[in-house]
Amino acid sequence: MDIKNLLEVIQVQRHDFLNHLQVISGLLQLNKGERVRDYINQVCVEYENLSKITRIKSPEVKAVLLVASNEASKCQINFQFDITTNLASLDVPGEAVASALSRCIKHALKFLTPPEVTDRRMRLTISEGEKKITIKLGFPGVPAEVVKDAQEQMSLSEALAAYNSNSKMAVTEKEAEIYMIFPKK
Repeated sequence: MDIKNLLEVIQVQRHDFLNHLQVISGLLQLNKGERVRDYINQVCVEYENLSKITRIKSPEVKAVLLVASNEASKCQINFQFDITTNLASLDVPGEAVASALSRCIKHALKFLTPPEVTDRRMRLTISEGEKKITIKLGFPGVPAEVVKDAQEQMSLSEALAAYNSNSKMAVTEKEAEIYMIFPKK
């Protein structure tokens, strides 16, 4: 993980926090109490989304997701998280999961960044079943030639096979989804 990217996440968080305080202060000076409550609720929703990441036990996965969230924000991509596990029962080194996840997110960002793309959203789901942990990254559908390029470049299955894990990509006209499945302890 690149320390420079993590430091940027910290700088952005600090800047955002100070900006939120300035907005609240300005609204209070204007006696807009109801608007202050609405704004605080909006900020709480934003931070709840990020707090889902901070509960993850793997520092490597946590770092990848914090950096990815920051990168998505810079590209005006709405990156939502549905994380229902802290990955404590993951039976694969965090570095391997983080590396695979980083590759997937970078490809999704590459597809969503061009100016002609108007539907800029990604959704990451991390869930735990009885014997496995599933990570799913979904984003709007992409052209067939882009999918072919992604499948060739990602080749995650070979890299994950050493950990008794695998990956799959599903594409429809409306959405692309990348699945990674890891064993539990």
